[in-house]
Amino acid sequence: MSNLVGGRTNQKLRTHIALVECAAQLVRAGKSFTVAEVADLAKVGRTTAYRYFPTVEQLVAHASLAAITQVEKQSIGAELESSTSLYERLRRVIETSDRSINDHNHVYRTMLMQSLSAENGSDSDLPRRLGSRKAVLDSAIGTVRREIGEKRYHKLTAALSLFLGIEAAVVLRDVCLLSAEDAREIKVWGANVILQAALLEASQRSTNSTKPPNKATTAKRPRRKVA
Repeated sequence: MSNLVGGRTNQKLRTHIALVECAAQLVRAGKSFTVAEVADLAKVGRTTAYRYFPTVEQLVAHASLAAITQVEKQSIGAELESSTSLYERLRRVIETSDRSINDHNHVYRTMLMQSLSAENGSDSDLPRRLGSRKAVLDSAIGTVRREIGEKRYHKLTAALSLFLGIEAAVVLRDVCLLSAEDAREIKVWGANVILQAALLEASQRSTNSTKPPNKATTAKRPRRKVA
């Protein structure tokens, strides 16, 4: 974000986080607010706060997503506590994320719409969920990283990220015209298929690498006698 670029980056980041966290508390409490009110609550100068968030709409967007993300993380953590199966853990992550998107659909769609707007470039003032999808996937299936290798694990989590977030919901609900229930089922099915394929591929590679050479092809041929 443009306001966080330049000198005193750490201080700017702390100020930004303080404003968003205070606003997120108000969002969770269902209270409306102004940028000035949040600045006072965060003990940040009002002029400074307006440099970060010129409009209350921008602050609401950041705060709403921060609040939702926190709730989503807590929900996923609670779901994973009682689950041990790898496929079950992945299923619970997908389903919890899907419920969050359905419950806060307007916020997610607003973020997507704004991020795709032509007037928003790399310096967009919109919040970005950097690393959040990978973090929840790591918490669910991180135990297979060593089993399948770092490179394949990176590909796996990238592919599974397609089933988290508003993008998948738009494709399945708006494009494919599926019901919320059917869309959720397909997300879980697709994610499990990809996980199964990654584990199978790693297993086959491991088997092939440890398989002894074929004696029929490696045995020395008898020399022909010269007449």
